[in-house]
This record gives sequence, structure tokens and C-alpha cells, in this order.
Amino acid sequence: MKKFACLLSIVMMTALVGCGESLPPLTPVTGTVTLDGDALDSANVTLMPSEGSSGRTASGVSDASGNFTLSTTFNQDLGTASGMVGGIYRVMVSKTETVNEETEMSMGDMSSMDGATTMYENRFEDITEDGEGDGGYGDPESLIPAQFGIADSNNPLKTITIGGTEEAAGPAQTITITLDSKTLAGTVK
Repeated sequence: MKKFACLLSIVMMTALVGCGESLPPLTPVTGTVTLDGDALDSANVTLMPSEGSSGRTASGVSDASGNFTLSTTFNQDLGTASGMVGGIYRVMVSKTETVNEETEMSMGDMSSMDGATTMYENRFEDITEDGEGDGGYGDPESLIPAQFGIADSNNPLKTITIGGTEEAAGPAQTITITLDSKTLAGTVK
């Protein structure tokens, strides 16, 4: 009887250890993004689940050739993994540059209390009583038409279906995103 109880407890402990949260099956997704026929580098490519879709938001940044790989961020325990959960997604592309009007400070300047106070004052001097202003960070400036980066029906990019289910990943997918800044049109294939 003792052997049975010991064996049973080992089996139950093993089962409990294996019951942790795990990643769903992920479909590998890569692609290329162009603007006016040229590769678009340093663009943020985001696929957000369409209304009613059960997917998870995935994103990636394009390289100098316009190539990107999409990854999905999960919770703190699971982290980020390459690929996407299957579903229907709205495609968004943005590229911004932050203008920083703050003065340069060395680490030595910041290590003193005066340096830290100066940095704080510079960062928050532009904020008004109503909380408006950029706090010295500068407003992000869009380097491509902003319509491509919004998540509503004003975005000319349509939805795309990524294969796969909760039980199995779909085959690897390659998508091509073509943006035209003159006509504010775009295609996703």
C-alpha cells in the first residue's frame, strides 16, 4: 500500500509540474514592406486582431531591405515568441521619429543632485497646468502618411488571415505590404 501511495504522489507531482502555462501554436510570419516602390526601413509593422477574431497582436520592425519578422508578446512568464496565433488581422504600418529638444547631459552631470534637478526641470518645463505639452521629449513626427498606422476603417490597408488554430500552427506565411504615399493606398498580399 505504501508503494502505491508513493507512486501515486509521484505521478500527481509530475502532472502538476507539467500543467504550467504554455505558448499556443504559432504560425511563422515574415514579410516585406515598401513605400512608393522603395524598401521601407525601420517601420513598425503591427497586426492587430480584427473585431471578433481570437488572435493576439503581433509586431516587428523592418530592416534596410524592408524585411520583417512578426513576433507575439504574451505575459511576463511566457515573454515574446516568433510567430502569430491564427486569425484575422488588421495591418498597420508606422514610422516615427521623436524630436528631443532636451539638452545633452553627461553621466557625471546626472550623478550630482544639481544635474538631476536640471534634467527634471528640462524634461517637465513645457507641461502646462492642464497636463498638456511634451515634457521636453518632443512630439513624435510621422515619417510616412499616418493613415497607414491607425487601427480603424480610415486605414487603407485591409485585413489579412493568418492560418492556424488553437490546436495547430498554420504553414509559414510571407506577406507583402505595398504603400503609396501619393494616393494614400496600400495593399497587403
